[in-house]
Amino acid sequence: MKSKSKPLFIGLIIIVALTAVITAYSGSLTGRWGASAAVEEARAALKELPLTIGNWQAEKEGEMDATSISMLEIKDSYIIRAYKNTVTQTVVYITIILGPSGRVTVHTPEICFGGKDYNKEGTRVSVPINVQVDNGAKTIEDSFWKIDFVGRSLDVNNRISFYYAHSSGNEWIATESARWTFAKYRYAYKLQAQAYTAAAAGDAPTDTVKGFLTDVLPVIHQHLTLSNK
Repeated sequence: MKSKSKPLFIGLIIIVALTAVITAYSGSLTGRWGASAAVEEARAALKELPLTIGNWQAEKEGEMDATSISMLEIKDSYIIRAYKNTVTQTVVYITIILGPSGRVTVHTPEICFGGKDYNKEGTRVSVPINVQVDNGAKTIEDSFWKIDFVGRSLDVNNRISFYYAHSSGNEWIATESARWTFAKYRYAYKLQAQAYTAAAAGDAPTDTVKGFLTDVLPVIHQHLTLSNK
């Protein structure tokens, strides 16, 4: 992994950690999370997400700190990976969290990103991604929030696109009120993905993350388990 990619990977873990801290104070628990057969099945399915999906190969796995795991109640229920495209050599960093709906949906993750190194560009927008599953027999209409950040340096590669959404095991949803949308479910998923986006002078940046999600979402859907209400 290129050295400039390391801060982004570390930053992804920090975002998750800050999410845990804020969620611990503002999230509400449903009281229905725990060591049930359904939860164990969902955990096992998520952890079996392949390291190779099409042209995307996982080249690095991240670990969450014990405090964040405890606050989010997601022991053995998350994935943090860097996937590299073997053709384009682009890298996307992805986190998928499975946990009690009140914990994983209450916080908007982009408020943790930025600071002295990055400025948020504009406001978040909803991006639809139609996914073919069951060998093309079924179409799932996913939607993700997208927010862009621009580094304060003049490095052309210092632009980052950040996508996120929640799911109850069916479609991924970009909703204005994730906490209330998923409150009726025993558990929920959160997916966050981000990448540097580069462009030659005068060209529009390539949306690496959307391309990645388009490629991998059909497989990710196979590793989601429908949550009970």
